[in-house]
This record gives sequence, C-alpha cells and structure tokens, in this order.
Amino acid sequence: MSIPPQSPQYPAGPPQFQPYQAQPYGLGYGDTPPGWAPAGLANIGARFGARVLDVIFWYVGYFIVAFPVMMWMRAGGGAPATALLSVCLVASFVLYFAVSIWKFGSTLGKRICGVRIVRRQTAAPMGFWRAVGREAFWLVAVVMPVLGLLNPLWCCWDKPYQQCLHDKIADSMAVRR
Repeated sequence: MSIPPQSPQYPAGPPQFQPYQAQPYGLGYGDTPPGWAPAGLANIGARFGARVLDVIFWYVGYFIVAFPVMMWMRAGGGAPATALLSVCLVASFVLYFAVSIWKFGSTLGKRICGVRIVRRQTAAPMGFWRAVGREAFWLVAVVMPVLGLLNPLWCCWDKPYQQCLHDKIADSMAVRR
C-alpha cells in the first residue's frame, strides 16, 4: 500500500523567495569583517626571530662557501673571482631561502621559531617561483632605504593576515607550524 503524495498546504499561498542580500559589513566573497584575524597566524615576534636566525644561518653558510673565493680575490683573482663570488651569493640565497620555503614550507630559522609559509588563499605550500619572488622582493627591499624599513614592519598593521610586503607580493602568509 502506498501513500499518495500530498502537496503542502500553505495558509497564505506558496512561499515567496527573497532576492539575495549582501553579506554583513558589505563584504564580498573572501573578505573578512573588521578586527577579525584567521586562527593559526604566526606571532610577529616569532616571525622576527625567525628572520634574524635565518640571516645568521644563511650568512654563516655563505661565508663558509665564499671564503676560498675571497682569498682568491685577495690574491689577485680579478673579474673571475668577483663573478664567482656574486654567483655564490645568489645561489646560496636562493638555495637557503627560496628552495627551503618551496620544499619544506620553512627555513631552519622558521622551523626553530615555529613558523611556516603557505599560500594565502589555499594554505597550500608555495611553488618554487612564488618563493623565489617572495625572497627576491625581500632582498631588493633591504637595499632600498624606505622600503627596507616598511617591508618587515608592514605586518604590524596589516589586517587580517598580518602580511609583510614580501608576503603581499607572493600572496603568502606566515602560520604557526
């Protein structure tokens, strides 16, 4: 025995559908309310400590590799020694910073301080070229007087993701490990 389907009875007729209403705070897709911060962001102090440790580790590694080239330059190596020293500088920077972030999500200093770098929109690991661009911007910003100061301080007032300028360029964010 089957029960015949019945149509619903509405006292005032069928329901009327309302048009789409805007989100609170006038936000669009992917925006966040004022004062809201995503859970899991890395502490600014941890980020600063990680960068200090990273610069120390990178410089020590670079110096160990570059010391023989510096001795060659001092002994009169000329243009070839200078070119090799420049290649050592760029290669060590890319290998330590960009490759570490691409492969592991963090460098040694970031790992010690509990910081990991991810894509902002997906929280997925960063690609190689995005990591290179992020670190190249940081390197360029260091030698420019105002930009060198603004880049690391930008995360102090950036909301909601606390991104530095090099994070904004690469669309990345620093999260707790």
